[in-house]
Amino acid sequence: MRRYPGRLHTDPGQLFGRIFAAGVSSSTTTAQSVQTKALSTSITHSRQASKAQADQTKWGFVLLVPAALSAGLGCWQIARWRSKEELVNRTHAAFKAKPVALKDAADAVGSLKELTRISCEGIMQHDRSILIGPRPRSSMGVTKSGFTLVTPLLAEDGSNVLVNRGWVPAEWSQDAQLRGQGEPTGKVALAGVLRQSEKPSMFVPDNDAAKAAWYWLDVPALAKACRLSSDTPLLEALSEGPESTRGPTPSQMDVLARRPMPLGQSTSRESYPLPRAEQDLLHFSVMPDDHRNYALTWFALSAAVLPLGIRALRSRAKART
Repeated sequence: MRRYPGRLHTDPGQLFGRIFAAGVSSSTTTAQSVQTKALSTSITHSRQASKAQADQTKWGFVLLVPAALSAGLGCWQIARWRSKEELVNRTHAAFKAKPVALKDAADAVGSLKELTRISCEGIMQHDRSILIGPRPRSSMGVTKSGFTLVTPLLAEDGSNVLVNRGWVPAEWSQDAQLRGQGEPTGKVALAGVLRQSEKPSMFVPDNDAAKAAWYWLDVPALAKACRLSSDTPLLEALSEGPESTRGPTPSQMDVLARRPMPLGQSTSRESYPLPRAEQDLLHFSVMPDDHRNYALTWFALSAAVLPLGIRALRSRAKART
């Protein structure tokens, strides 16, 4: 082979070997790069799948919690429905029973059930009356501020009873003429039912006997404030019918304007205090049918949400397998 001075002379075999080695090295690098990218993609997909499964589990529990709460509230409303129906039935039965004499009620007040019918005669001690409230009253679209009037009664046999005489307007304590019309003198005959202390809500203030501030019926405390024995029973006087419980009859314009009626415009049927009628004791702010409807609503909400939560958890279980 002829050689020329000043040129690089390379053996063709060596050159071919170098080219082949470079190609193999490049192929190896490309293969490794492809494997790395595939592994990275696999890891990314795996992480995304794990995140999706975790999200499904989270949403499953998020949906199961309100479903369980709704079912619990539905069961609670069912219990309230049954207890309210029992109270209504017990009230009906109490109204059909014969009245008990005051002396018998005073001797066994602890064993008598609430709403036991009582009849008594005696003298009202108006100077010891206590106002409970304020307690507004609505009639024919007109709302008036007022109080519940509690007055002790001294019976002929010497026994005492607290009498819830009914509702009086806010002017009662300042209007002597109004009080005179509603404070009978001499012996009076009363009929009503035995009542227990009220159960105030958390928003009702505590009674303050020292300041004569009474917000709810606490029978022992009221008896003590009237200088009576703490076991003195409370009688709620009842009217014979709804006619005596009606207040002043406003005109149509008074109703539309929500204008309170002055006492001077009272009708002949207006007489204070205004006792409640028997049917008023059968009416509640939430009636038994309302509790039943609430229960159906909560159960329907639970039935709508529960399948969604179960579906999310099942999808998670299938993804694992």
